[in-house]
Amino acid sequence: MAAINQLYANPVRPRAPGVYIETVAPEHPPVFRTGVPVFVGFVAESTPGAEQSADRPASPCQLTHWEQFRERVGRAVPGGFLEYAVRGFFANGGASCVVFSLREPEPTRRFSALAQLFRQGGRLEDIADIDLVCVPDIVMEGSRDRVFELQRQVLEHCQRMGDRFALLDTLPMVNGAHGTRTELSLSIQQAIEHWQELVPTGGALYFPWIRVAPLPGSDRFTVPPCGHVAGIYARTDAQIGVHKAPANAIVEGALDLETQLTNENQSRLNEAGVNCIRSFPGRGIRVWGARTLSGLPNWRYVNVRRLFLTLVRWIEHNTYDLVFEPNGPPLWDRVRDRLGSYCYTLFQRGALKGRGPAEAFFVKCDAETNPLEVREAGQLICEVGLAPIMPAEFVVVRITQSAAGTTATIPT
Repeated sequence: MAAINQLYANPVRPRAPGVYIETVAPEHPPVFRTGVPVFVGFVAESTPGAEQSADRPASPCQLTHWEQFRERVGRAVPGGFLEYAVRGFFANGGASCVVFSLREPEPTRRFSALAQLFRQGGRLEDIADIDLVCVPDIVMEGSRDRVFELQRQVLEHCQRMGDRFALLDTLPMVNGAHGTRTELSLSIQQAIEHWQELVPTGGALYFPWIRVAPLPGSDRFTVPPCGHVAGIYARTDAQIGVHKAPANAIVEGALDLETQLTNENQSRLNEAGVNCIRSFPGRGIRVWGARTLSGLPNWRYVNVRRLFLTLVRWIEHNTYDLVFEPNGPPLWDRVRDRLGSYCYTLFQRGALKGRGPAEAFFVKCDAETNPLEVREAGQLICEVGLAPIMPAEFVVVRITQSAAGTTATIPT
């Protein structure tokens, strides 16, 4: 036994005939992560050594600790919220994020600088391996209409990308007051009137702002909650999975709320899909809502929408090797097996409802979904249906493969 242990610890080249045992560490595939946000905002100081102008944003910077912010990104602008958001993310369990910083332009150019990033073809589209989008400095805009317009562009960006989810902040309380009934009613009414005009499926809105300890050199005490909420998303994903609603979770680092909400307040906010952050005696400050901004029943809940967005990301990561393969029954079998295995894993983890796999999901890729005209067009089409844990039936994702790559489409 001692000789065998020595062989395991210090494998050497055999010198005599015989059978030798040697352990080899398996190669693990890259981890497929969720709960990885991109934070977009303004900095007064760019990354050391980086060339940057007011019109040219710095390269995206990946962080794994909040302490890396000032070293790798720079110093947030006076009155900005970017550094607070990143600190809140890591304080609440976040493991990795991307910071996309802009050297602060003139206040009159902030709107155009942010809008340019979220237009089709903008530089944010080139960032890989993120699934959340947070832009805390949007609320620095003084105009309510301009804030709403930028948030609309963020939602359109996530919808266009097809694999990202936006975490949005409401405007601060009127005149910065601490929640008088008149001002709270006005804030709620503004939110309801604005978001009822849209039917966005790729985002969630959180209210109210939270009070935190100020950063060195800053006098900010009340900040938008998107960074803290993003950390809760990451924490929930790591502990359970994207199928778990990121709610009823303590907001670490929150000392108080900008205003205290009642059940009556929350019932009105729920009508507009606004998620509340509330303080409960003996239970702390918690996220107390998990709704998207969509009025569509299938996409009402954050966890359901993110379950399907994660499916899309998984498909894109794990089917590229099938492009250009002969489009026939053997390939269809491989696609069904691969996607069926992933869906079965979701079922085992409790992400899907049903007494068995047949009731929880289906994967269809055969001659019916791939008739001759589809194959001659160089495409392979597969349909995947999941029954998520929610009051709804199957939601179908349609996947198309061609020489251009893999496209996964979620119906709106």
